[in-house]
Amino acid sequence: MEALSRRVLEGRLENLPPEKKTDVAVFLSSTFTDLSVERNHIMNQVTPVLNKYCLQNKLTFRFIDMRWGVRDEASVDHTTEEIVLDALRIAKEDSKGPFFLCFLGDKYGSRLLPHYIEAKEFKLLRRIAMRRGYDVTIMDEWFERDDNAEPAVYRLRSIDEIFTHYDDNEHEDLQKKDKAKWNQTQGKLQTILRAASDEAYTDRLISKESRHVYFKSVTESEVEQGVIYQDPVKDKVIVYFRKFLDIDVHDNIAWRFTDLKEGKIDSEAEELRERLKITRVQPILGPAQLKKYHLNWTSTGIDETDEQHKNYIDNLIEDIIKKLKDQVNQCLKDDHKFSPLFQEVLHHLHLCKKETELFVVRNDILESVKERMFLVYDTTKKLVTVPFDEIQNNVFWKSQDLELDETTFSKKSQEIKAEYERIQESLDRFDCKFIHSGFFKNNDCDPDVNMRELYTQLPEFKYFSRPVVLFGCSGSGKTAMMAQVVKESKNWFPNSVSVVRFLGTSLLSFSIKDVLYSICAQILAVYKINIPSYIDLEKDYQFLVQFFQSLLWKIDTKDRPLVIILDSIDQLKDMNDAHAMHWLPVHLPLNVHIVISMIPSIHCCLENILCKMPHSEQYLEIPEMPVDIANDMITIRLRAQNRRITKIQRKFVLSKFENCPHPLYLRMILDQAATWRSTTVTSDLSVGDDITMAINKYFTSLERKHGEVTTQKTMAYLSASRDGVSVTELEDLLSLSDEVLQDTYIYHLPPNDKHVRIPPSIIVQMMTDIRPYIIVRNVGPLKILSWFHRQFREVCHARYLQGETIMSVHCQLAEYFEGIWFERVKPLSLYKVKKGEYPNADRGIRPQMIKHMHMYNERKLSELPYHLIKSHQFEKFRNLCGTNFEFLQGIVCAFSVFEAIMMLKLALQTMDFAGEIDSPQLYQDLDNVHKILLLSSENISRDRNNLAVEIISHFGPNYSGSESLGSLVRAAMSSLRDSETPALIPLTRIAPGPDSVLKFSITAEVFSRNSDDWNRQYKHVLCVDETKSVVRCIYTIGAQRYLYTISLENYGIVKSRHDVHLQAESVLMAGGDRFIVLENSESVELYEVSSWKKIPLKYSPVDCVAVSHSGRVLAYSAVLFAKVVVCQIGDPDSEPKELFRLDLENVISLMISYDDQILVVFDSEEKLTTYDIATAKALYTKEIKKDESQFRPKQHHSVVKEKLGRCVKLTRNNTLIRLDPSTVTVCSSDLRTGEHLHTLRASESGSGDLIALHASEKLVATVDRNKWGYLNVWRVWNLQTGELVSSPDNVMEPQTSGDFKTSIVNMLLFGSETLFLATIERQNCSAVKISYLGTETSPLPEATPYCNLIGHNGTILEMCLAYGDSSLVTVANDNTIKVWDFHRLAVQFQEKFGNNPDLERVRCHFKDQLLTESKTTIFDISRNNKKAFIATDIGQLIIHDIENNIIEYSQNLNDKPVEFLLVSSSGQLVVMATLKGNITVLSADDNEVKHRFKHSQEIVNCMAEKNNILVVGTSGMAAKGSVWDITSGTLLKELDLLYSLSVVALTSAGDKIVTSLFEYPLVLSITTDNNSMDMTQVDTAMTAASCVAIDNSDSLALIGSTDGQIRVIDLDGKYKFRLGQISSVMTAVFTPNGKRVVSAGYKNIFVWDLDQERLLYRVKKHTNFISKILFDETGKIMVTASWDKNIAVWDVPSGMSIATYYGHYKLNEVKITCDGGKVIFIPDVVNHIGILEPNKMLQHMMKGDRTVVRDSMLKAQALSFSGQKITQLTSQACTIL
Repeated sequence: MEALSRRVLEGRLENLPPEKKTDVAVFLSSTFTDLSVERNHIMNQVTPVLNKYCLQNKLTFRFIDMRWGVRDEASVDHTTEEIVLDALRIAKEDSKGPFFLCFLGDKYGSRLLPHYIEAKEFKLLRRIAMRRGYDVTIMDEWFERDDNAEPAVYRLRSIDEIFTHYDDNEHEDLQKKDKAKWNQTQGKLQTILRAASDEAYTDRLISKESRHVYFKSVTESEVEQGVIYQDPVKDKVIVYFRKFLDIDVHDNIAWRFTDLKEGKIDSEAEELRERLKITRVQPILGPAQLKKYHLNWTSTGIDETDEQHKNYIDNLIEDIIKKLKDQVNQCLKDDHKFSPLFQEVLHHLHLCKKETELFVVRNDILESVKERMFLVYDTTKKLVTVPFDEIQNNVFWKSQDLELDETTFSKKSQEIKAEYERIQESLDRFDCKFIHSGFFKNNDCDPDVNMRELYTQLPEFKYFSRPVVLFGCSGSGKTAMMAQVVKESKNWFPNSVSVVRFLGTSLLSFSIKDVLYSICAQILAVYKINIPSYIDLEKDYQFLVQFFQSLLWKIDTKDRPLVIILDSIDQLKDMNDAHAMHWLPVHLPLNVHIVISMIPSIHCCLENILCKMPHSEQYLEIPEMPVDIANDMITIRLRAQNRRITKIQRKFVLSKFENCPHPLYLRMILDQAATWRSTTVTSDLSVGDDITMAINKYFTSLERKHGEVTTQKTMAYLSASRDGVSVTELEDLLSLSDEVLQDTYIYHLPPNDKHVRIPPSIIVQMMTDIRPYIIVRNVGPLKILSWFHRQFREVCHARYLQGETIMSVHCQLAEYFEGIWFERVKPLSLYKVKKGEYPNADRGIRPQMIKHMHMYNERKLSELPYHLIKSHQFEKFRNLCGTNFEFLQGIVCAFSVFEAIMMLKLALQTMDFAGEIDSPQLYQDLDNVHKILLLSSENISRDRNNLAVEIISHFGPNYSGSESLGSLVRAAMSSLRDSETPALIPLTRIAPGPDSVLKFSITAEVFSRNSDDWNRQYKHVLCVDETKSVVRCIYTIGAQRYLYTISLENYGIVKSRHDVHLQAESVLMAGGDRFIVLENSESVELYEVSSWKKIPLKYSPVDCVAVSHSGRVLAYSAVLFAKVVVCQIGDPDSEPKELFRLDLENVISLMISYDDQILVVFDSEEKLTTYDIATAKALYTKEIKKDESQFRPKQHHSVVKEKLGRCVKLTRNNTLIRLDPSTVTVCSSDLRTGEHLHTLRASESGSGDLIALHASEKLVATVDRNKWGYLNVWRVWNLQTGELVSSPDNVMEPQTSGDFKTSIVNMLLFGSETLFLATIERQNCSAVKISYLGTETSPLPEATPYCNLIGHNGTILEMCLAYGDSSLVTVANDNTIKVWDFHRLAVQFQEKFGNNPDLERVRCHFKDQLLTESKTTIFDISRNNKKAFIATDIGQLIIHDIENNIIEYSQNLNDKPVEFLLVSSSGQLVVMATLKGNITVLSADDNEVKHRFKHSQEIVNCMAEKNNILVVGTSGMAAKGSVWDITSGTLLKELDLLYSLSVVALTSAGDKIVTSLFEYPLVLSITTDNNSMDMTQVDTAMTAASCVAIDNSDSLALIGSTDGQIRVIDLDGKYKFRLGQISSVMTAVFTPNGKRVVSAGYKNIFVWDLDQERLLYRVKKHTNFISKILFDETGKIMVTASWDKNIAVWDVPSGMSIATYYGHYKLNEVKITCDGGKVIFIPDVVNHIGILEPNKMLQHMMKGDRTVVRDSMLKAQALSFSGQKITQLTSQACTIL
């Protein structure tokens, strides 16, 4: 097995094992008239049982019953037996396990004339017949020679060729006569052929088998193929013999049960039947496969009222069910031998092999591909010739082992061990024990090391190769060519590994994410590379792209080259921006080769890859197929079917091909040519002149063969479906169509009046005919059929899905996938020829549950919403899909949250396009769900079980709006409570609701996780590219900077990532979004967007760059060289052409007018000069007037440059707006002439360096500077008139310089019908303040604030408008990007206040929002766990009743933010403190203020209380502390310490304080003054203390520090332990029993056993620094919170994480009630606290049910190793690793 797996994964085409089968297709074989009762019972009773049983085992089941459904045309042209045997062949090929169920009774069955006889044998028989005196003219008349067969044959002519009325139903008399003639003729021919074959066999001229052809029945032919020639028969075949003991041949129905001849039993047929049973079948089968029944004869044959017969039927059905189940079970035993990855690779190899078998080698193209694969480039991107030996030396890069090898590990271990020994020696003088965490092989504990980045590093390389791109129109033969490349590459690159994907042909080849995932898995498996468990390729697409590209450099291809073949890029789904081609690496190691193919006109794939890789030598267009190749193709394809054509026919084919030289067109003609006889005249042929006409002719032929209605419906269902249909689905759909059944049951009625379905034979025949043009892929247990070539779908739509038909077809498909016809009667009335009424007819439709056992019905989840939307059944879509929790959960689990988002987006877009809808509420409901999924997409992507939590979090558990949404919330709550997965349930709304203007959030690593990085200043960290609807943002990952491109259309999906070698601090778009400017304080670089090509500039470093809006003119300055250069820019491949050069000093800012005519130059003194670009002549200069009386310090160039970027704007009509540094006033002037236009000034103190220009360029916003220098008042001006048109409604100067009043740091002016101003103010820099200004045409003189956009919990660094000012993008140092919907903001404003708003109402709304959306700063829980005391950033105290989940009390006690709050240990008092040291003590019972006092210092850093003793501290070199008795308000003591009081704790009696000296624990007595310390006894590295804790017995205390150490002392000051973890200690606590210390830093939690003096274990769940560790009162449950926004619940005895809550906000403050029954935290701004409650499963675990914990651990292991479970809970791609 291992050798086979390795061979397949290496991409070898020889000796491929069969693909995995998921169908159980059982051919039902018997004579018809005598076994109809049994067959009816089988269809009625066995089918539903086996359907259900197979579905439970991820299989589909169907019987192939050929007793009806073979059209009369088949008997006319003698193809009935061929059709039946072909159906049997398909069952044998497709079925997993059993495929043949046979009944042999007392009837031998029909014995037909052979359809054809080989020419040699026919001549022999004719000679013998003639010699024996037979009239052989009848043979000559009815058998016609066909030389197109190989070997040549004589074919039996169609009956209606001679008896023209044989099939003429309109002339019954003539038809009757012709049928009698044919019966007579048939008898004569059979007599002649049997006699002649007898003699030929006797004379040994033919074999026994050849003789038997003329005697045997169709049933025996079936048995031969199903049993006699089948090897093996075990677990494949079931046979029953049924014999009547005494048939009365005189009974009227006796002919139905046995073969009669002239009123007697036909002895010849009887002999043949018994020989078949006894000598041919019985010896082959064992007792488990063969069973015999003997019955007494009745006058009705099978009489179900007869006890014996009834028992026989019951026993038979029971036995069939048992045997079929046993055989299915047997076949399932081999299912787990190979992985899903193996099956995926095998699928594509089979496709490849199939394509190569019927391919005429086009050596010219193959040679061109080979040449391109061998092209080598150097680092200058020029083609070079490299000797083979040097290639071999450059193909392998030895990567840094991230999981360190043993040698490195051993060396590092020795170094660490020596360091640990040194530490222990230093601690020996204290008699202190050093316990260290050891050394781990990976660096995943180090926040300074980004393991993901290490895994995606690319090496430095001297040479590289590039991908090869094949392109051509649909049907040009790309796929066949790619398959041949796979085959030939084994010769080009000996011992190579082939990774091949024919995209769109399997479930894992539609999404680029799944494709890359499976390719990486295949490469890892073949090259035997292991990756650590923390490297998650499934969740982060961008990381997957980077990993894939770096992986190609990390494998050893020196002896095993790698060839990756990706066919039909255009077939990828438009997810993750696949067609933009960002995922394709363009720098490859020399022994790694990638070849891709595409249709250039689809999805702009070729255009996009040309931008990324503009190297024409790597591209190859598939040329037209030459005629000589087409001629060879004719021979090869026909020979594969044992056919040929005449020279005239070949000439006809080639003449057609010359007019349409496409391989697909040729293939379609050849498929027809395979049916031509040598006598076929070309003038009678109609094949169509192009591909479209040929496809239409093909559909016409299908209509003639299978019936017009049946063909139309089949093609309509196949083409209208979203992803195709399976055979079983097609059977069901056609069975539901009354039109199809009318067309089917014309001349005979359904054999079973209770079970009316389309005959399986019709489906089998149809599938046989269309199989060459469809692709089959597995979706769960189903094999889904879809068109291989897009032209077939296009023609089907034009032919069968026009007008009202398409809506009707979508309705029918929606009904089917809804499942409304399962076990439901659908009456049928047949009225065409044969008439019948079937009022109780069950169509036998399969169920369509959302989930069956543990498997989601992916077909329903994919198809039902699509067809409901397409058929405009929007209300049903809402109820069944859009607000149905089970359905949404199914989509999220089976596919992804983005699939659900796209489903809802399609519905909303379709509703918009359809115009008016009946219910606005319906649209609103879907829109709300869409918004919630957008807001929660990141958390749901992390864990798909989060959907229920997110719905409750965003809507709130007590949502009372729309009934549909209420039902969704209730279902989510019910699912979460009863889930088998332990979870935390939100009891309050803790995330923005659907009414929020926040569209979605993106986690962005703007700052690295190293705390030193958080002080870095950005200028423009983010910009918006309107052209491509993307955001470009600078990320810092480790020490490396990257530029990320993030899609706004696709809800924050990362489209690309580029290394930024420049340590960029600013990113800007330029040249009409054609270019990107990256800069820092030292240099500037310019990149072309589409190719990411750095524009070469003559001088370096460059200090500033300007590109005109047209993208045609470039200007840059180099201060070092005192140069300004102006260039003309051409196409991306050409370098800029210099127009002129200026010798200018200290130029730090440049601008170019919109018309490309004027260059604006600013120097470091802000002097302005303009130049005419056409003449290079200066137009004018504006000097700066200096006030000599005032000293102005010289500013750094970067500071001046940044200022100019903020306060200089240029309009399209060449108006320059700038802050004049001479007058500190904003002015406007004519750019060309320099003429002053307007002065925009309203304050005596002048204007600030901040200007915002409205998109219309009619309005401009400025900011006044007050006398203390704050930019505190904005103004809006009419730019055309210079008039002040709008100001805030409360303009006033601050009264004192010490009062930090409003200071605006950023602003934007936007909106038309509703005009808004967005500002970021220094005193609330995590929010965007929105002010209402009226309209663009009529601004309000006195504007008013409307709302704050709250969502960030860090300083907003940048805000930009997007989507034509309808969206706002913000980025903050909380490492999030948020996108806000300004269009929704305007709509909500209109809905609230109308077109003429009452400004007072707007002001009140703003004030109310300030109160309701105030931000919680700190909280604590009462000692009885019933109340939460909450402090806010506006000085509020809020008391929340935890039990009843209501606000009990709210009061403003301060006008400053409260930073510290605690409930006293007695539970009677609440203490609040502001950062400025104002302390308030309140009663916890009646909320009455007891005391107010002030700390001696201006700032508070720590606070603690025990036994009503309060300590407040200010840290620093001269640390100050105050100690109060809070019951009396008495100041007990003041502390003066050194380098202390960054943390503080008290003993339970309140008599001792524990703080730190640097990071060493310090114990102070409150009751005595003797607190001195011997500094020689202090173990300190002079780092900072980060946390403090005292155990419950007041015997031990600890201090954690930023150097990763925890120092433990006893309360007498004795140094006991030093615990060394890996990263900074963020938090450390004692367990409730005091025997262990639990500490945490970056990602890891360390559990230290103090009794055993060792690290007990280390666990990891979080992905960032851990901020809190909490225990319940038992100490068995632990709760941790992290900056990764997650809360984890741990089972302490097992060390296992048992539940995780994924939040939306960085978590710093979290509490747990004593019993662990509630977890409380500070959520997003929608509520003051968030309350989480364990669900039932988690409650069991938390109560100590160890069985549940163990089961959960086993389940977790199962999820890690069971493909079935992973498939259920994650994407399909996740199963391949």
